[in-house]
Amino acid sequence: MTPPCRVFPASQLESEIQVNDDGRRRKGGKIDLSACELLSMVQYECKIDHPEASGSPVRCWPVQRWFRRCRDNRGAFTVETTMWEGKTLPVEAEKASKTS
Repeated sequence: MTPPCRVFPASQLESEIQVNDDGRRRKGGKIDLSACELLSMVQYECKIDHPEASGSPVRCWPVQRWFRRCRDNRGAFTVETTMWEGKTLPVEAEKASKTS
């Protein structure tokens, strides 16, 4: 079973990543989220048009998700930043999406 995840608004992400999973302040100084490596992944959301009918078409739409790989004194950790990245992606995000 996976450990429970803390839930908070995207606007608090920068302050929330300053604390590790144990609730302790990360060692090595303040983490600058915008300086962390940007990664992307495409997943698909699919729906069956008429689930009760055999052979009904399945329609899928791509869902772009963004992550940042950061480091503290204990090593690397990854944070999903999809909502934090906002509508206008930085230039590095556009480059990452073309290479992913």
